[in-house]
Amino acid sequence: MLRVVASARDKNPTDSDGNDVADGTDTSELWIKLIITRMPDTVDAFLLHHITTRLVAEFPPQVERCLEVLSEDDLWWRPHELSNAVGNLVLHVAGSNRHFLEHVIGGAPGVRDRDAEFAARGGPTKADVLKVWRDVTARVDAVLRALTPERLVQPTSDRNKSVAEVLLHVTHHNAFHIGQIVWITKLRRPGTIHELLRPGQAAGR
Repeated sequence: MLRVVASARDKNPTDSDGNDVADGTDTSELWIKLIITRMPDTVDAFLLHHITTRLVAEFPPQVERCLEVLSEDDLWWRPHELSNAVGNLVLHVAGSNRHFLEHVIGGAPGVRDRDAEFAARGGPTKADVLKVWRDVTARVDAVLRALTPERLVQPTSDRNKSVAEVLLHVTHHNAFHIGQIVWITKLRRPGTIHELLRPGQAAGR
């Protein structure tokens, strides 16, 4: 896949094979540079690659960074009794990820206690919560690495939903709750985390 971005002056930029991609047009004012990005060849392979990147390489470090800067008290702080603390949210996402990846997709026995994820009111320390999170991340990684693009259309034990449907649900569920975790972290520890989605950015968002 080719991506063209404004970066450098090239009258007639070429691709990696030396082919002219500007059709003779003077592109010097556009400062165009070609970047060759290696991507999966099919949509299903791309989807699996994209979801694996999100669930294994991007989301887990964001949660870990929040846990790193929060205190033990922050971990279980909540604005009122009807809301969730960061500790609940991390345990909930971990429990959900393991359920859908290992059980629904992977076929392992179900071990989830969803009510306990929300019922916790202190007890587990940051180290305890982090251990659970990392353990589940490794389990998710193992299931995803074993998947092939062909499996995406196959049904699962979750109301006959396809593997792709389940993975999309999991990805969106993670993004939703991790956003809450980041918000609480910024509320409790202003200035300690900045741009988690775009590393290297100086300003917080």
